[in-house]
Amino acid sequence: MTWFFICFLALQLVFCNAEMHKENEIFRYSGSNGSMVKFLKLENKLKKNLEVIGKDLQDKLNMIKLYQTMLEHVPLTGPKKQEEYVANPLNAFALLRRLRQDWPKWLAYLGNQTKMERMQKHLELVPSEKDLQTAVEGLLRIESVYNLETSHMAKGLLLDTQYNSFLTTPDCIALAERLFNDTEYARSSHWYRTAVRLYRQPYDNLFSRVLGLKRKKLNRMYAQAIVNEPDNTNTPPTDGIDPSWQELAEKISKNVIRESSSDKITHMVNKYLSVDEKIYISLRAKYRPQPKAVERACRGLWPERKTDHLSCRYVYENSAYLKLAPLKLEQLSLEPLVQLYHDVLYDSEIKAIQNMSVPEANAKRVELSVNQRIADMTGFGMMEHNKLHVLNFALGQGADTKSCKARADRIATIVFYANDVAVGGATIFPKLRLLVQPRRGTALLWYNLNAAGAADPLAKHAVCPVVLGSRWAITKCMEQEQRRPSKKLCLA
Repeated sequence: MTWFFICFLALQLVFCNAEMHKENEIFRYSGSNGSMVKFLKLENKLKKNLEVIGKDLQDKLNMIKLYQTMLEHVPLTGPKKQEEYVANPLNAFALLRRLRQDWPKWLAYLGNQTKMERMQKHLELVPSEKDLQTAVEGLLRIESVYNLETSHMAKGLLLDTQYNSFLTTPDCIALAERLFNDTEYARSSHWYRTAVRLYRQPYDNLFSRVLGLKRKKLNRMYAQAIVNEPDNTNTPPTDGIDPSWQELAEKISKNVIRESSSDKITHMVNKYLSVDEKIYISLRAKYRPQPKAVERACRGLWPERKTDHLSCRYVYENSAYLKLAPLKLEQLSLEPLVQLYHDVLYDSEIKAIQNMSVPEANAKRVELSVNQRIADMTGFGMMEHNKLHVLNFALGQGADTKSCKARADRIATIVFYANDVAVGGATIFPKLRLLVQPRRGTALLWYNLNAAGAADPLAKHAVCPVVLGSRWAITKCMEQEQRRPSKKLCLA
């Protein structure tokens, strides 16, 4: 028992000494100058960490402010101002491209910041890739059909009119990439060069850090387009361009571009950038192919038509109602017969056409009303063939030369114009050299068959790309079996 007690005291002493030693260690560590210096150094490291985080946040804030500055435009107060803004194809294209390409990159750049969930939710509503490519096609169609210069378009100059709009480096790259992928290297090189020229301070850091558009990669794509561009001159170099630069471009092959260092590529690109843009414009004009008939029409290159044999008159026949309210008819061509009717579409009908959410009953009423008007114009029966087609063209959309001959029994076509189109959107008949600009409330009627009942090549038509605004229209092809008198109204 005594031995057990002695062992117990010994263990107690050991534990007490250990606890006292531990307390003394803590006391000495917190009271030691050397230990406090370690704490000071630790805090300095944390301060540096905080400085790095703050610098990163400040850099991101600077990028946000820079991007906001780049997107500044005239205040768009009210629906009318907003519609006018997006009616410009440069604004509409740039908006679609930013939503599809830029804003998702901002989400990745900002990382795990507060309120990012709301931004992520909004990005679920961005346009599809198909929407973007349709816009790209439309803007490139405007450039091609109307013979516009890339550098002028980037500055907001369309058809000799300066607009309050512009394109940025990412916009030009999207257009250049599409042309390059379609093997239109000559046109792509112009857009790449414009993109490089616009890649400058203060937006160069924004393009590189946020949008991932590196200048070296852009230089390489421009160089690749240059060497892929076919040489169709067969003439001595134009004054102002050093022959050695042309020789350099001819010697560089596709593989060489891929394997060349960034410094060599940059040196080559800088040589091309040092040439005045006016020289490139003159060279492009010199070797541009002759315009096609549709392009000549849309560019306004046709001579003025003789209209001495044509007339305007009131139409009283085909319907008893017309004796009270005759139609105003303007003859545009006698062979084939092309007629323009004025004031034949009412505001309420136009509103119903443009409003996709209109009640079905109202839509049906408009359909019956318009078909009755077609019957009044043509004398054709419409009751069993009352289907109408509503078309809306915007942002460079149009139609290639065609005729309403999907079936041989389609004898006539009518187009009701539901709005004015400021620039573009005209219906043209290339072989007649006839151009009809859409005017709100008018209707264009023409016959597709000749006297022998065969498709008339003179009736082939096209639609010029819409440049500003949109083009709303109702179209209808009339068939052979409709060619019978419509039911007359009785005034008794």
